[in-house]
Amino acid sequence: MTRHALSVGKGDDLYVTLTPEGQATGYNGHVDLGTGIEIALAQIVAEELDLPLSAVSIRLGDTAETPNQGPTIASETIQIAARPLRLAAAQARRWLVEQAALRLGAAVAEVETRDGACHWSGQTVPYAALLENHADRLELDEEHPVKDPADYRVVGQPAGRRDLEAKLRGEHEFIQDVRIPGMIHGHVIRPPYAGRDSGDFIGRSLAGYDESSVSHMPGFLGIHREADFLAVLAESAPQARAIAEALKVDWHLPPPLPEMEQVAQTLKQHPSTPRLLVESGDIEKGLGEAETRLDRRYVWPWHMHGSIGPSCAVADWNGGAPVVWSGTQNPHMLRGDLAVLVELPDEQIEIRRHQAAGCYGRNCADDVAGDALLLSRACGRPVRVQLTRAQESLWEPKGAAQLMEIRGGTRAGDLHAYDFASWYPSNRGPNLALLLTGRISPEPRPDTMGDRTAVPPYRIPHKRILAHDMAPIVRASWLRGVSALPNTFAHESYMDELANEAGEDPVAFRLRQMDDPRQAELVKKTAEEAGWEAQSGPRLRREGRMAYGQGFAFATYVHGPFPGVAAASAAWVVDVAVDCETGEVTLSRVFVGQDQGLVINPDGVRQQIHGNVIQTAGRVLTEEVSFDEIRVRDQSFADYPITTFPQLPDVQTMIVARPEDPPLGVGESAAVPAAAAIANAIFDATGVRMREVPFTPEKMRAAMGVTTTTPTAALPAPPKPPLKAKLVAGAIGLMGLAGLGVLSFPMARAIAPVVPAVQSSAEELARGEMLFAAGNCGSCHTAPGGAPNAGGKPIETPFGVVHSTNLTPDPETGLGRWSFEAFARAMRQGISRDGRNLYPAFPYSAFAGMEETDLKALYAYLRNLEPVFAKTPEAQMQVPRPAMAAWNALAPKQEVLTPDPAQDALWNRGRYLVETVGHCSACHTPRGALGAPDTARPLQGAMIRDWFAPALAGAEPGRRGWRVETLTTYLASGTAPGLSSASGPMAEVIAGTSQLPEEDLRAMASYLASQITETPAPAPEQALPPAPDRIHRIFESACATCHEPAFEGMLSAAQVPLTMAPALRAPGPETVQSVIRDGLSAPRGTALRDMPGFAAELSETDIAAMARYLRARYAPDLPGWP
Repeated sequence: MTRHALSVGKGDDLYVTLTPEGQATGYNGHVDLGTGIEIALAQIVAEELDLPLSAVSIRLGDTAETPNQGPTIASETIQIAARPLRLAAAQARRWLVEQAALRLGAAVAEVETRDGACHWSGQTVPYAALLENHADRLELDEEHPVKDPADYRVVGQPAGRRDLEAKLRGEHEFIQDVRIPGMIHGHVIRPPYAGRDSGDFIGRSLAGYDESSVSHMPGFLGIHREADFLAVLAESAPQARAIAEALKVDWHLPPPLPEMEQVAQTLKQHPSTPRLLVESGDIEKGLGEAETRLDRRYVWPWHMHGSIGPSCAVADWNGGAPVVWSGTQNPHMLRGDLAVLVELPDEQIEIRRHQAAGCYGRNCADDVAGDALLLSRACGRPVRVQLTRAQESLWEPKGAAQLMEIRGGTRAGDLHAYDFASWYPSNRGPNLALLLTGRISPEPRPDTMGDRTAVPPYRIPHKRILAHDMAPIVRASWLRGVSALPNTFAHESYMDELANEAGEDPVAFRLRQMDDPRQAELVKKTAEEAGWEAQSGPRLRREGRMAYGQGFAFATYVHGPFPGVAAASAAWVVDVAVDCETGEVTLSRVFVGQDQGLVINPDGVRQQIHGNVIQTAGRVLTEEVSFDEIRVRDQSFADYPITTFPQLPDVQTMIVARPEDPPLGVGESAAVPAAAAIANAIFDATGVRMREVPFTPEKMRAAMGVTTTTPTAALPAPPKPPLKAKLVAGAIGLMGLAGLGVLSFPMARAIAPVVPAVQSSAEELARGEMLFAAGNCGSCHTAPGGAPNAGGKPIETPFGVVHSTNLTPDPETGLGRWSFEAFARAMRQGISRDGRNLYPAFPYSAFAGMEETDLKALYAYLRNLEPVFAKTPEAQMQVPRPAMAAWNALAPKQEVLTPDPAQDALWNRGRYLVETVGHCSACHTPRGALGAPDTARPLQGAMIRDWFAPALAGAEPGRRGWRVETLTTYLASGTAPGLSSASGPMAEVIAGTSQLPEEDLRAMASYLASQITETPAPAPEQALPPAPDRIHRIFESACATCHEPAFEGMLSAAQVPLTMAPALRAPGPETVQSVIRDGLSAPRGTALRDMPGFAAELSETDIAAMARYLRARYAPDLPGWP
């Protein structure tokens, strides 16, 4: 434990300590949310102590070490929570000076401090010498003088963050990286009422669960339940998640939500209590006197915090003295909640805070800490709980929706009356574990957070400001800007509307209503530095379909309970471009002027401004939480898109430094004017006033009166019986024709089991291994999670489901008693050793063309596999096996393939590999009515179990640019840059072909290239949608990152442009829908990436709409899909 030579604190709280070596540590109860606040606090301590910055460290948030200074909210860290640090450091410096004066025999006033030492009359005493043999404690003097800002050498200078290098190297320990000896893993199962925290169904909805449904699963340790809290415990996190998702659970459904799409109506109908904040003059008289009256309504949606990383926590019950590792913003508040949860005194619980994904409000970090502590108490071991993306998105307390209504007007050109009312359904987000376990009751809990920046910063003779306090409708809590951001959206939009009515420049109009000279100076400077262009109404500047505008807004962020405390003031000038056909709004440039008094770290302030702009731009332009009948709907960034790098504007800043004034909070101020500034710029560009956030293309088109025409689809052709129905009917019909059936097509004879003695050379085994890889045998004959080559993999066919057989030499369940004769008959005729006909999922019609020597080599290789006892499950087929005898009798026969003398050896070798052992036609050749390959259209492309196998012959592959070189590369690696990447079933094929000799790959490529009849043609240009909508935003957020290049001319992460995707050129959307739903696995051993599935995030309606969108955008030369 570090020994303190000097410490300064208040009661039990420490603020500054110094070691005997002269190293200082500051203690602050707030936390670093990724904004770099640690370095700014260190600058404050270093400045007051006259220490090098490298000699100062800061401890943040750990409850065992830091004072309780409340949650890290409301931009209070520098403005409020840092004040004791400054005082304590100044007090410690005074103590050091006094010690030096005694040692040097000098007057205290004559001793100077510099670089960690005291100086007087040419003598220097390092702090370490003064601290030696001391262990002094000073009680904080809250009136102690601090350094004159004119003498600052550290504060006010740029200082780089000290955590970035480790983060860039991947060495920084985030909360997700914490590992404790003996730790196990928990996974929670949440109730169906996602995102709700009030109502008598909370904590009372779990009807039951079936432990036997999962107790056999790997890693299973147990299940824990308390009321509606339900979780599983396992040895690893993946095991815990798999068990939780497999557990059979019965829930009672909650009552429906109110209508959530009509925000204004919903908020007006929700119970509320009006609270008068300000009243001056006579509002009704003032309204009557107004020469220009405007009554307006502004609407704000629910927003997500949208933390990039889902929340995580680790807890150790520790014999009743719990330690919890958490990414919370609120360590001491969390400790209090956990104390209630497990019925312990606060001081008996320790929270160790680690950095986590930022949220700038209240995400699930506190909730998951409660989950972990409950589970650790239940099992007596350290437990880590990691939420999924869906759990985080569904359950995090949302940024609340808000309604603002204004009645007001001007007289003699000045703002004369202002009657403002807001409705804001939010509270502090009670801990979810407390609610689910029933530790606290789930009644609605109103709060008073709707009053932030509720009073506009203008001179108004008659005003009334009213806040309607109300409980959340869905789980809600503070989010960056709290209610100040929506309130300012209303105030500053309304000011622009008044300026427009008066025919006056919006900036000049504001300045005439301002009495605070400091605020007026910021407005003037920002407008001047940003190049504000005076306007007396919307200028409607157009270039073709694009409209361009500039908007202004100003606010002083007022935080805390009303009347609150003023943080920094900020003004925005924003340039926008509006596509008048699509409705898309682009922020070209954002200029932010900010006055925060004393600037501690200019770099940190600029970074905060940039972060505010980026986060808030997304909230204003695209973000909006959606709901179904009972809960939050959005589960990921697929259906809740946030701002991406290509959408970022040019952000410019102007920091107004006032070193003579106290520092003000900057964590939220730059966000507050955003929505109004953007809305005002849109009005300048288009003459359209947007009063409801977000300003999506759909809302913009509706506001501008733009109608989009969707091409009328052709009438569908009469429905055709599905292939499955035709095949089943055909097979059954065959059995009934002229009395044919089992008797007419008797089963083949059985071949007696033997114990073959096979002598094989190394050369023959190597040849067999190569053929095994070329035929992709292992893929079909290995069940998911099963032993290699032991069969059991379910294979869907038009007739039903069959399971692949065990290829290992197990005598009971595999090929251990199969003679070569039996093996060759199965390969060539599709008849098993016992005489039963094999279903044509086994491509024996292709294998029939294999040479005898190759069949023997393959047989020898299979005989040398490790035997595995694994019974093959019974087939679930609609057609009995005797019908397969009929199919065999009528299907085209294949003989051993002989070389074509007109072709060279390379071509013939390629033909042999493609048509026999490679059995490419099994997928790529269309099937006839009976399911047999259509020999008139070889390799012309086909649909296989909702998967499109593209044409390998004819015109289409030629137009796409396939040739010998690209085919060879593709078969070897699974990718041909710019042309195709293997996926789905083809990825499994590549796993085999990649093991073949290069000369065989080139032979296959040469043969396939000879089947191509067209020369390359340019890929179709993608066609962006004429009317971007929600599906377009989902694509840009969830898909474009991989499927669109970062810069023009570069390959995307997916390596193949979607204009070249065969699935998008398929006859129907089934393949694309399957890929969106289930994702893709990249071929093993390649550099390709897996694609995640979106079945959990997107509804089937959205998946179908996304498939249509992709077809229209990337295959515009083909008819659209229905």
